[in-house]
Amino acid sequence: MTDNPDATTDGRSRQQRVGEALREDTRRRILAAAGAEFAAHGYRAATVAKLAAAAGVSVQTLYLAWGSKRALLRAWTEAAIAGDAAEPDDAAARFGDDLTAGARIDLIAEIFIEVAGRAATAWAVYRDAAGVDPEIADDWDDLQRRRHGLFTRLVGGVSDLAPGLSPSEAVDTAWAIASPETYDLLVRRRGYSLEGFRAWVSRSLRAALLAPAT
Repeated sequence: MTDNPDATTDGRSRQQRVGEALREDTRRRILAAAGAEFAAHGYRAATVAKLAAAAGVSVQTLYLAWGSKRALLRAWTEAAIAGDAAEPDDAAARFGDDLTAGARIDLIAEIFIEVAGRAATAWAVYRDAAGVDPEIADDWDDLQRRRHGLFTRLVGGVSDLAPGLSPSEAVDTAWAIASPETYDLLVRRRGYSLEGFRAWVSRSLRAALLAPAT
């Protein structure tokens, strides 16, 4: 037991817990405001002063909560990728051992479109920011490596690969077809609907990865 009547079961006082809740609420509010500013104006134009003003906090509070504008950009992008899932890798849990190769390909396309629908704007902002900031470029490369790692797990379970296509080449092919760059070309530039793009991704993955008889 604790001598502090205001202490909670984990040893923190109620005042400490209230303070932590307020700080977390401030972080969420800053992140939401930063996301809206990044989406509307891009990374360079969304200055720290503008981000703080949009969130209704001081610049000092923004730095205390997040440390940097770069950290906000990464957190916003990762939140968009993850959606309601705790981790982006939760997508792998939707694949069962009983899926046929074709069904697995279709599910990969479906999950990619779900993520793209949430994260396309963040991808575009991140990619553009990477062109002017070497540290963000390193972050972008890391996100791409993580995306490749996810495809390694998802495509690794696909059977009946096309003759002559190695598992490594299959992963690289899927990673390139279902990519932020392809989304930008077909949806943003060519006007594909999300459903139309999903169908294109599924057809392209099937044609590129699977043996003709599948």
